[in-house]
Amino acid sequence: MAFDLEKLAEMATPRSERAKDKARFRKENREWLRMSQDIALAVHYYLRNNGMSQKELAEKMGVSPAYIGKLLKGRENLTLETICKLQSSIGSTLISVAQPYVTKTVIQFRPQYVEFSEKTVNSQRYYDMQKSFNSCDFSDSDAA
Repeated sequence: MAFDLEKLAEMATPRSERAKDKARFRKENREWLRMSQDIALAVHYYLRNNGMSQKELAEKMGVSPAYIGKLLKGRENLTLETICKLQSSIGSTLISVAQPYVTKTVIQFRPQYVEFSEKTVNSQRYYDMQKSFNSCDFSDSDAA
């Protein structure tokens, strides 16, 4: 089967200026658009898990239901004020800022091995202590 370039050129239409502008906009604003989409997904998840409607969230935030609809499309350039209202309304952190100026102290616990007599090991007090110790989460890795 021969490939007909003339027929292809006849059928193909160049991209419109509007389509080119939209593509350029998406490329230039990729970072905040991606973050907006992530926020929209988190809000969808919250609404679904809490059985809440967009209208109820709008009332809780003090904005219009139409604005919540725009927000849930994932193409809204949100202000810090809106993000804070949203986080307060859903009771969850959506965006956090790195705080390199905050120092965290990590304490590492390295258990020492001690031998106990058989009488001690079989005692109720030893059993209760082991049960309490095993319920704690001691991590050898650095938490940062």
